[in-house]
Amino acid sequence: MRIRSAGADDIADLTRLNLEVHAIHLAAMPDVYRPASAAELDEWFRGRLADAQTVVLIADQDGVAVGYVIVRRLEWAGHVFALPRKMAEVDQLGVTASARRRGVGRALMAAAEEQARSWGVPTLVLSVVGFNDDALRFYRALGYDTMLTRLARLL
Repeated sequence: MRIRSAGADDIADLTRLNLEVHAIHLAAMPDVYRPASAAELDEWFRGRLADAQTVVLIADQDGVAVGYVIVRRLEWAGHVFALPRKMAEVDQLGVTASARRRGVGRALMAAAEEQARSWGVPTLVLSVVGFNDDALRFYRALGYDTMLTRLARLL
């Protein structure tokens, strides 16, 4: 397996991988998520690839894309209650079903952490939707811990 920077030639693969992972979110929370067309996702990924504060990494096995991670560099100005800070955020991590539990996600997260270190930021953050117990277990196994809990109640 090889982890590399994604480019414009990878947009179709990124879209394919995203559609597969997004289907899980659509099924679990149809009142929150909406289906996105391949054309919309292509354009969205073009924007991510053009953003100087964002890195898109792709995992391929034998020339086939099996996963990706999007890492963003963030700077917070601070305010009366919080100090200014810099961090990196995993915006998305997606691994195709046939490659899960084979080290692809771990390799992508290690690459995301290396990217964060190269930016000189001390923290890598990410969000997990409440229904996604598999993702939560995965990130906890990598040493991630709860930083913020956001609760909701339907009214």
